[in-house]
Amino acid sequence: MLTIHNYNNNITERKKEQSMKGLQLIGFKEQNLHSIFDYINALKIILSINDKTQYLKEFVASIVADWPGQIFIRKALYKTLSEFQSNFSQDIRSFLPMLGPLHVSLNSKEQVILVHHSFFEKLFHFVFGENKKLAKKPRPWRINLLSELSKCGWIKIKNQIIKKFGNTCKNIKYQTTIDLLDNLIPAVIDIYAILFRSGLFEEYVETIFHIWTFFL
Repeated sequence: MLTIHNYNNNITERKKEQSMKGLQLIGFKEQNLHSIFDYINALKIILSINDKTQYLKEFVASIVADWPGQIFIRKALYKTLSEFQSNFSQDIRSFLPMLGPLHVSLNSKEQVILVHHSFFEKLFHFVFGENKKLAKKPRPWRINLLSELSKCGWIKIKNQIIKKFGNTCKNIKYQTTIDLLDNLIPAVIDIYAILFRSGLFEEYVETIFHIWTFFL
């Protein structure tokens, strides 16, 4: 579970996932993607190929990207036609930016740690010692580790805690902690590693909605 995002060649279990059968690689182009115009220039590379294939006349092209790719491409889509070259502005409407399930998983795990940093800092010190320091923005492997520790630890003590405080305790700190341990952490752990990879579409969509409300 903790090596789910590690695609190192020496991990046998990941060999099949590295296969790209049926994929035609067009090429690599290094880009500085820091603004709306940077992303437009990147899309022009694809559109130059489309001039020959005319593929986008009948289909849309999905672009799986992290949040910067989402926001800048969507801004380009919402801009008025007069701001760009007229022929290019029409073609850009064929692109559909999508936040991929892997990005959802990585971003949501990180966001849970950032929002509830004080909780995870206490857990980190309890497990690894007071002298150890938890970064304000931990690395992904440490985020995975803390999330798994929280999930497994909560399973062991949940019944005793609920019995002690009951289901009707209105204390905001208690309710927030229960929501974190019972809902948020399992959601961000399972969204990619289990739900998406297992093809559980209905559960995936339901969990995506729950994560989206947390981000909102």
